[in-house]
Amino acid sequence: MEGGHKVIRETKRVDEMNYFELIAWLGIGSSHPGGFPATKQNLDVIGVRPEEYLLDAGCGSGLTACYLAKTIGCKIIGIDINPHMIEKARLRAEKEGVSHLVDFRAADVYELPFEDNHFDVVLAESITVFLDKEKVYQEFYRVLKPEGRVADLEMALLNDLPVIVRRQMEECFGLGTNPLSFEEWGNALAQAGFQDVEIKNPQPLRDNSNVVLNELKKDWVLVKDLMNKLHRQPRLLPRLQKNASFMKRNRSYYGFGLIYGQKPLPSPPVKLGFKDWVRNVIFRRMPKKLN
Repeated sequence: MEGGHKVIRETKRVDEMNYFELIAWLGIGSSHPGGFPATKQNLDVIGVRPEEYLLDAGCGSGLTACYLAKTIGCKIIGIDINPHMIEKARLRAEKEGVSHLVDFRAADVYELPFEDNHFDVVLAESITVFLDKEKVYQEFYRVLKPEGRVADLEMALLNDLPVIVRRQMEECFGLGTNPLSFEEWGNALAQAGFQDVEIKNPQPLRDNSNVVLNELKKDWVLVKDLMNKLHRQPRLLPRLQKNASFMKRNRSYYGFGLIYGQKPLPSPPVKLGFKDWVRNVIFRRMPKKLN
């Protein structure tokens, strides 16, 4: 176990896996709301530059990182808790000819293996909704350079969930699943120290019910072993259909958007006036009173 999250291997039946485990086992890198079209829409808004250094947190099979490397030419490190995902991401980078720009490694977002003030941009897509938001955003803040940007695509609540719907959501996606309202997402980022916080591209969840199945069909890295997994785990397809059915019935409660903010510059040191400087010098030189 790493950072409280299990590294997913095929040691469970599909109906025993939570959603986080299921997506990791399948190796899906674009199961977030809106799928890869939402990714491209958000990347246009962020405006990544070729000279910038990026962290893709929860990179999955490397789809976003490799797309950025090919289209922008920037350098990227992608991390994921699951080594199986990292293997798929490295394969993708090699096949797409961007291994010189993209590096992938297994790591935990709660304990990022990077020094402070390291990246220009941190990207995340539908991982924070399953995790401790305070811990995740504090780590993003730490590894970003001053004036660095965080851009986190997450599901949001448009309306309060009835108790039964929340219970069904947790049955489908796991007990740790906790989407916030757009306002609460912004507050969580601001509390970590980010400024100029806003929600970019907020939108309701449309017919997003089959996004996982659609991404499996489109992604060549995943297609080749999907049939083997269906053969080994006959409950896989019904499980995916169950999750899709839940989202189709309840999509009016959900939206998604890009939680965006900037790390501020460090505060300049306070300059002392002449009187304050003299007072400090005098008090430093005065002998301490004996008790």
